[in-house]
Amino acid sequence: MAISVLIDSNAWNFFFDRNINLSCELPPEDFILFITREVEIEIGAIPDDGKDGLDKRPLKRYIHESITRNRVMTTATFGFAEANPANGPATYAGFGHGTFQSEKERDWYAGEKIKSYILGKPKKGSGLSANQADTAVSAASFDCVVLTCDMKNGPISEAKKAGGKIVFLSDTLLASQSLKLILYSIANK
Repeated sequence: MAISVLIDSNAWNFFFDRNINLSCELPPEDFILFITREVEIEIGAIPDDGKDGLDKRPLKRYIHESITRNRVMTTATFGFAEANPANGPATYAGFGHGTFQSEKERDWYAGEKIKSYILGKPKKGSGLSANQADTAVSAASFDCVVLTCDMKNGPISEAKKAGGKIVFLSDTLLASQSLKLILYSIANK
């Protein structure tokens, strides 16, 4: 059975910087790759020129080609258009595109610690509020393996503490064994 893997937006930078071919590392017969709608929004908001003056177009091209080549699917929570904020990007999806939030996900979002990370936070350049994408990624970690570089205090680190299947990508980690083997060991726990 194929292993479901969700890729956080910062993981794409990691893969790009190391010229990782996801088709080879995570072959489609063994892995099903996803991004959340919130990560899709963050990817879409990557500017052509970064704050550091670097050209981000090669990164954007790498991400879009990798998504297409690896048939990376976008997951979204089911909701009607009215559920989306009037002044922000649409994160909820309708019939045939969104899935109902599981009881586990609802409980995760309802937790006081998680609410403190997302409620009343300012909007970022993507139009999402701070930690909105991280919370969606963290909620998914209880049902699939998440690849991220985000080790700061927040929803993702809280999910890791709570038993979420999260892989914090690093050169040190990948020096010890292949990403494929790491994911096999985590998925089979």
